Amino acid sequence: MEERTGAACFFAQAAEVKIDPQTGKVKILKMLSAHDVGTVLNPLTHQGQVEGGMVQGLGFGLMENLLDDDGGIVTSNLGEYKIPSISDIPEHETVLVEDQDGPGPFHSKPIGEHGAVPTAPCLANAIYDAIGIQIKELPLDAEKIYAALKMRDNAGASMRRS
Repeated sequence: MEERTGAACFFAQAAEVKIDPQTGKVKILKMLSAHDVGTVLNPLTHQGQVEGGMVQGLGFGLMENLLDDDGGIVTSNLGEYKIPSISDIPEHETVLVEDQDGPGPFHSKPIGEHGAVPTAPCLANAIYDAIGIQIKELPLDAEKIYAALKMRDNAGASMRRS
């Protein structure tokens, strides 16, 4: 029987957010990324992949919205297609779990764009925790959050009048 190699990787993120109830604007106060990494071969580029993935996921989760009309792209420039800028990037802490179970050289594991994978769901859960409403459509922009807050407030007012 052939020996089974270790899992490629595991990763998770957590976020602390602040929501402006007057506008729905999200401010990310802090992000934490945890990665099961095996042996890190190049710490500088590895950390760049973790941070770059988080920023890519942040854009996907909060602001990027490629609009189309019958298959034709309507979002024609970066003035309309928002991507993260330096002012959007929160404090970021990384936790690396190194083990000797990686399938790569020296028991390394891939990192690639894994940092982008958990970011949107992480932010969705942090927003849900902050406002008590689960928004299930990306991007989680201020307009959607504001609408959800208004719906929540109107539902609460209706229940109080009943």
